Amino acid sequence: MQTTQSTRITRTKPRRYPRVRILTPFSCSLSSVSARWWFRKSVHDVGLVHDLSTGGVCLSTDAPIEPGDQVSLTLRLSKSAPPAEVTVAIVCWRNQQFHGLAFRMVSESASRQLAAYMTATEREEE
Repeated sequence: MQTTQSTRITRTKPRRYPRVRILTPFSCSLSSVSARWWFRKSVHDVGLVHDLSTGGVCLSTDAPIEPGDQVSLTLRLSKSAPPAEVTVAIVCWRNQQFHGLAFRMVSESASRQLAAYMTATEREEE
């Protein structure tokens, strides 16, 4: 029998960006920013989004990414809208297949999409 020990993280400061928990995780695609050379095809991996804010995301993936890596993300927030593109996100932490990413370069339209999605999700939870 294998036992695992959970590490609890306590925060002394409030989060910078409010976040919403995604009750039904949705898919996203990600690719390494540093691996895009002119002669090399970009590799796209897939993941599931578990929580989201306008400043970052928690997702699960089998992609070979580590803290400090830079990736681009395509978030399919709804079937009726175009995907939100995050040009650059930095992997901040990893816990097995779960990763925390901080958004570094996001277009204004993607920021609006994220904010609208979060507002709609918060209303559904009430």
